[in-house]
Amino acid sequence: VPPAFIIVCQNTSISKLVYDYVSGFERTKEDGSTILENGRCKLFRNFDDNGNPLPHMNTLLIDSQEIESGEAIDPSFRKLLAPEIERFRRERIERTGRQESVDDIKDEEVLREVMNTVGKVGQLGANIRCVVSVSMLTEGWDANTVTHIMGLRAFGSQLLCEQVAGRALRRMNYFLQGYDKDGNPTNDKR
Repeated sequence: VPPAFIIVCQNTSISKLVYDYVSGFERTKEDGSTILENGRCKLFRNFDDNGNPLPHMNTLLIDSQEIESGEAIDPSFRKLLAPEIERFRRERIERTGRQESVDDIKDEEVLREVMNTVGKVGQLGANIRCVVSVSMLTEGWDANTVTHIMGLRAFGSQLLCEQVAGRALRRMNYFLQGYDKDGNPTNDKR
């Protein structure tokens, strides 16, 4: 499981700009066509060098606007995440006893599940390397693979600063699998 990098922003406008910068976005040209502006941080990109969506998202934008709109889950990512979404659907049926299809699961619910499973092997959020957020780090969210937090906001109190920093201190261990220069796992188990 890759380590998670968290970027905490001041508001949803800033978080969207930061997300686009690190993961990539489609820019609309004057003629109405679109072109991919790939992310500036290769490890956090959600698209390959040819502009195709990666099999799993590397970066997740999670804030109140994204959760309510569900727009962070691109239809192509939903298709690529089909096995994990199906597993999530089966687990929900077991918990609730309510039969539902994969199509019944709203994008907002998928997004919440991705957020809740960052760093958990075999789950929707297993491959997330970067989380861009506004205030989720003060709301009881926890991921034990966090190694770095970047605060792009003013922390109004010592307590808030300590809560955010505490999220990076919850790691279960610091023995990580080796990674090559492109961020891909190697066989080095040091």
